[in-house]
Amino acid sequence: MRVVSLVNGSLLSEAASFYAIAYAKATQLPLTFLFVDNGAESIEKFQSSLATLEEVSEASQVPFETVILKGGVIDQLKYFAQLYSIDTVFCATRKNSNAHSFSEKIIRSRIETDIAVVKVKNVSQVSSFHRVLLAAGEKINPHCYVLWLGLIASNQAMGKLYLQNNRTLKKASSKSGLKYAAAPFVQLAGMLNQHVEVVQVLQPITPTSMNNYLIENDLDLVIFNTSSHSQKIINQVTDLSGINSILFYPWKED
Repeated sequence: MRVVSLVNGSLLSEAASFYAIAYAKATQLPLTFLFVDNGAESIEKFQSSLATLEEVSEASQVPFETVILKGGVIDQLKYFAQLYSIDTVFCATRKNSNAHSFSEKIIRSRIETDIAVVKVKNVSQVSSFHRVLLAAGEKINPHCYVLWLGLIASNQAMGKLYLQNNRTLKKASSKSGLKYAAAPFVQLAGMLNQHVEVVQVLQPITPTSMNNYLIENDLDLVIFNTSSHSQKIINQVTDLSGINSILFYPWKED
């Protein structure tokens, strides 16, 4: 298995790659910087950006390689996925959801791997983040959880696990019942010496309530499991927010 970061020389793709490097470091997976030359991207900008990413990877002791393919991005990404086992593909998106992004085509391609779409709002925080929220929804996806846990482990950050509208919570009548759903995940984090805090709420999230929570808790990064939230809500939250976010698209919902 390997982590793949799609790069094209832009500041956004470079920023998204910082998270890919951090995740690869935590999971001890090799990292591939994949550039697809479709005739529309600048080779010079790519090479300049790559020099920075290689320096960061070496400093983080992450084994990496650079692969350059020619053709359409989706076709070449699918081709690469047939040759190698991919854990997660990282790519960047534009700042606002009303501006079309190529990441949407990658998501619709149904490539057989998880996709982490990085929405960059604050470039200075991609290399230094200290408080990371996982907006898990009703059910914790293990792949999304590993991404979140890997990022907090790589940066010695504090993690918050945000569970809302959980059926178990509604039925629970004791402290044991309230903690049942999150307990194994908290215990796993503890065994890995990672400090996490669980936030349990009964009401569905709204853009205003979520962004107020992010600001009040001084969070640097939020990860959304997109299979647990409507795309409309996620777009509204991330468009309004001033912090970076990762939209996690699982290949299959467990």
